[in-house]
Amino acid sequence: MTYSEPAVAQAIEERFVPVQVNVTVDSSKPIVERFRQFWTPDLRVLAADGFELYRWNGYLPPGEFLPQLLAAQAQACLRSQDEAGAAAIYDEVLRRFPTSAVAPEAQYFYAVATYKQSHVADDLLGIWQRLRSRYPESIWRTKQSFSENQPAARRA
Repeated sequence: MTYSEPAVAQAIEERFVPVQVNVTVDSSKPIVERFRQFWTPDLRVLAADGFELYRWNGYLPPGEFLPQLLAAQAQACLRSQDEAGAAAIYDEVLRRFPTSAVAPEAQYFYAVATYKQSHVADDLLGIWQRLRSRYPESIWRTKQSFSENQPAARRA
């Protein structure tokens, strides 16, 4: 099982406070309704106040779960205005899991986190260039493609 894989278990233990909800019992009904949970597994990263920072549904094997989990942590950092933390974790995803399904998303948001720290357009556009070359067929490459049609001064 994915959760018992040592690297996955270690990442969860070191980076998160895990909560498992049994959706088949009546006592879980309020939380199921609050988050409109409809399929399992339903994984969410929440802020201390319960605000949802990231989520995904469905089973992933350990080799895909771990990079997805790291991307979730990075997105939580980004939404909490910790751009440096987000950039470091996205960089980790790209170094450790460059062929994972979440790698294009990590490349996209690595550019965003880096740019939000520096406010230098070349940081955003240079990293997005790597997105274009490494993951040309990804939806994340499509999402950044608007920048190619803008004059250089308006891109960032």
